[in-house]
Amino acid sequence: MNVNFMCGLRSTFWSISRRKIDCVASSQVSYISARNSSDIPKNTIAHIYSASSQPENGRIYDYKPFRMRLYPKKDYHWCLCGYSKSQPLCDGTHKLPQYKCTLKPIKFQVEEEDDYYLCNCKQTKLRPFCDGTHKTLL
Repeated sequence: MNVNFMCGLRSTFWSISRRKIDCVASSQVSYISARNSSDIPKNTIAHIYSASSQPENGRIYDYKPFRMRLYPKKDYHWCLCGYSKSQPLCDGTHKLPQYKCTLKPIKFQVEEEDDYYLCNCKQTKLRPFCDGTHKTLL
């Protein structure tokens, strides 16, 4: 099952399945549909750590997602503030006093080894995974 939605620049769509995200031309996709939200990657430890429920979003780092190979049972810390020099992961820059940042990184794990697209615009509702929100920011 796939979830398709329009993204980014001019007639491009992201097709998200449980294992991958593909970008295809709009001529190949005739409509936008959300058939099954369970196909979108999930942070398997979001219920344990409250950082993912922070109401604020960080500053926009980039307008496109970052593809990254992730492994199950490994802890990752996704940068929410947008100041990290090792995007999309946190390097602790949010702790520097000059940024006066109150945002905390999002600790997450994945269910299976695969390539995942992590949000770089920091506006996603599916932290840390890209949900296509960057398309509305251009």
